[in-house]
Amino acid sequence: MKSATWRILSLLFVGFLVAACAGVSPQAAGEPVEITFYKRGYVEGGTDITSVTNAKAVEMFQKRYPNITVKIVGVPWSTDGDKMMEDALESGQDINVFSVRPSDLIRLSKEGKVSNLEPFLTPEDRADFYPNALQAATVDGKIYAWPIWVVAFSIFANTDMFAERGVDLPSIDNPWTWDEFLAAAEQLTYQRDDGSQVYGFTAPSVWWSMQYYPIFYMDGGRIFSPDGKRFVQNQPEALSGLQKIADLYQKHHVTPPGPDTVSQADAQAQFKNGEAAMFMSMPAFIAELEEEDFPVKVLPLPVGKLGQLVTTGAFGMYGVYNTDDPAKLKASHEFARYITSSQVAKDVPGYQLAPGFRRSNTGYATSPNRKIITQLVEFGIFEAPVSMSVELTERYRQALRDVATGSKSPQEAMDEIAPLFQQEIDAARQ
Repeated sequence: MKSATWRILSLLFVGFLVAACAGVSPQAAGEPVEITFYKRGYVEGGTDITSVTNAKAVEMFQKRYPNITVKIVGVPWSTDGDKMMEDALESGQDINVFSVRPSDLIRLSKEGKVSNLEPFLTPEDRADFYPNALQAATVDGKIYAWPIWVVAFSIFANTDMFAERGVDLPSIDNPWTWDEFLAAAEQLTYQRDDGSQVYGFTAPSVWWSMQYYPIFYMDGGRIFSPDGKRFVQNQPEALSGLQKIADLYQKHHVTPPGPDTVSQADAQAQFKNGEAAMFMSMPAFIAELEEEDFPVKVLPLPVGKLGQLVTTGAFGMYGVYNTDDPAKLKASHEFARYITSSQVAKDVPGYQLAPGFRRSNTGYATSPNRKIITQLVEFGIFEAPVSMSVELTERYRQALRDVATGSKSPQEAMDEIAPLFQQEIDAARQ
């Protein structure tokens, strides 16, 4: 009898080891369930990086959770894609996990179409996510999306030009102050022997771009209050940041002309062609520079009156449709957890195209420059979800143009649009 019992226990133990070695979590056992993943930019059978890595991520997840089948639906980055997503969310049929814009979270949470994460968020998840990531996914005190990545902005420096002009490079441990940054930008603004002009600093200045946004924050200002309920960019700390941007063009003259016309492509070309020594950039550009062996070093932004490093950037999130089916809901959150985790970055080479929002996710940090960008995520300042109409968005962009060109003072420009912002914020939260 003892021998038979021992054989049974031994078989059970071996079975447990096999499951553990296969990477199957204890939660994997259960009734079969199928969920649908609406992924922006995915094309079935596509050879682009988004399609390949997401297909692989689903494959690896299903190995870990063999009772869960994930069907991917590709959603184009277009108005047709927007309609496709909205139709699926409206019907509530055959959609479970989906790419979600932060600006849509308020509406979706009010409509009850997106699930609150908190019953599914483990203590380990909370400790792993940077607090700024969860704050960016919060509406009225509840978390409604799984943050995945952020295109954290940093300064790219041409190290050859720095050496030529005798300018020392700052670091995360020893960053510049704003005045030291200005001194460096002025030293790097000069005319070559052939008469060509070099500028110390450049960034896209068409105001759909976000590259200047970190300067908004470095003196403690924000666009909206942390809870997203008030427009506050007309307050002194925010106005100070806006004045810094205007002064780069109008007072210090360390940027190329055209404070409202330089596109992303223009600014990249200025940096690569040696027309600008520093470039405020999103991470994607580093891959091109590394491939070309360009003399580049990633720098943190200077520290302003806030007294700490800052960055910001667009970020990705996944929402879970608030289905009444508890099995699908649980499976959907398990899948969303996986595709925002450090594990998926290990399972799928190339999955992490931008720094992750989890401390454990260092999959992007594959070079010294990428490591610096990854370290900056902790210092990110991200606005709470706020929905803006097309008309107000354009009014805001025009206000920023007016500041950069010197047509209006920061106070004048922000005071003019503050009531319009507050009106839309209040209406969206009713």
